[in-house]
Parts: sequence; C-alpha cells; structure tokens
Amino acid sequence: MRQLGTACFIVIAYLTGMRPGEAAGLRSGCCPDPKPDSAGHTGRHLITSTVYKTASDEDGNHRPEGEVRDAPWMAIAPVVNAIRVLERMVAPGQLLFDHHAHDLRGTRAGTGSLTVHTLGTRVEDFITWANHEAAARGLVHEVIPPDPHGRIGTERFRRSLAWHIARRPGGLVALAIQYRHLRTSVAAGYAARSRDGIHDLLDVETARATIDTVADLNAAIEDGLGISGPAARRAIKAAATAPQYTGTVITARQARQILANPHLAVYDNPRTLLMCVYKRDKALCHRGLKDTPSLDQCVPACANIARTDQHATGLRLRATALDQQAGHVPGPLGERLPDNATRLRDLADTHHRTRISLQDATA
Repeated sequence: MRQLGTACFIVIAYLTGMRPGEAAGLRSGCCPDPKPDSAGHTGRHLITSTVYKTASDEDGNHRPEGEVRDAPWMAIAPVVNAIRVLERMVAPGQLLFDHHAHDLRGTRAGTGSLTVHTLGTRVEDFITWANHEAAARGLVHEVIPPDPHGRIGTERFRRSLAWHIARRPGGLVALAIQYRHLRTSVAAGYAARSRDGIHDLLDVETARATIDTVADLNAAIEDGLGISGPAARRAIKAAATAPQYTGTVITARQARQILANPHLAVYDNPRTLLMCVYKRDKALCHRGLKDTPSLDQCVPACANIARTDQHATGLRLRATALDQQAGHVPGPLGERLPDNATRLRDLADTHHRTRISLQDATA
C-alpha cells in the first residue's frame, strides 16, 4: 500500500506539473468524471486543487490554509487512474495523501497530508523497491538506473515535464496553458505583470532546448552534415557557438541572455522536416510580428528556412509512405498522394543539389 500510494504521487506530480505541495493537498472528489454534452461528447477530466505558495488575503497577507486554484489542471488517463486508486484508500472528501491512510505504522500524530519531505523519501524507497522487484523477476529492462544528478526528490517531476513539453513544436504555449502561466513577452502575444518561478522555468527550458538544438547541429555539421536553404549559412554560424554552452548549468539569468541572442534563434521542426533559423524581419509565418516563430505555420518560401541531410532523408521516407498509402485510398485523395510524394522528393533533390558543408561555409 505504501508503494502504491507513492506510485500514484509520482504519476500525478509528473504528468500534471503540479508543485509537490499542491499534489499533496488534493482531496477525494477533486477530479469528477465529466458529463457528456448535448451532442454526447465527453470533455476532459479536470482537477481542482488548492495552492499554498501564492495564497494571500485581500490585504496581501499569506493564507496558510491555501486557496482554490483559479484554473483547474488538465488530467490525462494515467492521472485519473492514480486519483481513483487513492480515492479508494481514503474516505470521501479527505486528503488523497492523508497520513492516517498512508502511514500504516501510525507514527505521526495529528491530521493532514504526508509532508513533501516524506514523499521525497518515499520516492527513493519506491525506486529501491521497484528495482528489487524487477531483479527478482528477471525484468532487467524495468530496472530504474541511478540518476547522475542525485536524488529524484519531488520538485524534479515538474521540471522534467516542462523539459519534454518545451521541446515540442508550440511547446511553450502548451506549457503555459498546462501550468496556467504566460511568458512575459507582449510581442509574442502573451502578457504578465511580474516574473516568478514559472517564468524563469520557461526561460531556462527554452534556453536549454535552444542550446540542445544548436549543439546537435554543430556535432552533425562537424561530422560532414550538409545543409541547404536560404538560412543555411546562418545555421552553421549559430551552431559554431554551441561549444561555449555545452555542459554548463544554465541559470535564469543566463537563459535570458541566450534567448536575447538573435544568433541562437534556431528551432528544429521535425513535423515539417526543416529548421527555422529565425530572423524577425524575414519571417513569413506571422509577417514579422513576433519575436519567436510560429512553427505550425511554416511557409516554404520563407528566408528563415534551412534543411539538413537528415531532413532530406525524412522527406524521402515520407514520400515512400505516401506512395504506399495511395494504393489503399480511393478517389481524389488517392490521386493526390503521389503528387505530394513527388513534391517531397523534389525538395530532397533540391537539398542535395544546393547543400553546403562546414568547409563550404568557411571558404
């Protein structure tokens, strides 16, 4: 039961982005099943939680009892399942991590939830238990490896989720929506009156994603990778700056400096099989109205586009897939698929005719 409760905390903390204290403050009934609308469609599960860190009264005094979060959390199926398990462990309306239900030895007096410190200790105990179970059953692939950065703790789930979301096209918007915060960049279409921890988190994750992109590009270029497109030389120049950042711990201040550096504005866009080397006055995705690109609105004729050998390979693979689909799709759609495949192959051919390497760029 102890490990089951810990597993539920891990799922909730990791897959929602809640602060540990907020997850520990959830109560039974916080995530009701959505009711279908008039058309029979069922909406998303939402979690109502209590926040403590920013809770204050009308005079600005901190409210230790917390306050209901003004916007609910989105809950995907594993999170809903974890909450349902916890609701079977506690009485209706009680804290999901009530220490009376989760501290089977009854070593602590009083009321309330398990503390964040206790939950952090239980996460480490869970790893030990899970590895023991995996070894006993010969499930080597299920072993949780040692973390090079030390204890997992509880805060790192939130940051890990942010890391993954921020590295997806449009990820910063998704991150702001899920965490219910907006970046302080009026030019980008968002506004906020003050900076707090989440804004620093967004900046750090954006900067890390940027450095990861240019570092990977730099390593590939040094190995002979070819690159084409109107922004090819700018991409090579940006990649050359990667070594000075590789392996360093990025602080919030450094992150803001990185994001303010126009020479590091490189965004890989796997969905469209190209790279955006962003320059605001050349952008066609939003006609130069924002400080960041709209990766879901890439325009093929944009002067910020660059494409690598890897992208060209991806174009050919996608073209082959379209040809295969065409044989199973009837009507006009089946006729259009081969045309799209031909267009993708033409883009790949153009890349190989016009590609340049590191030696060409420095010649």
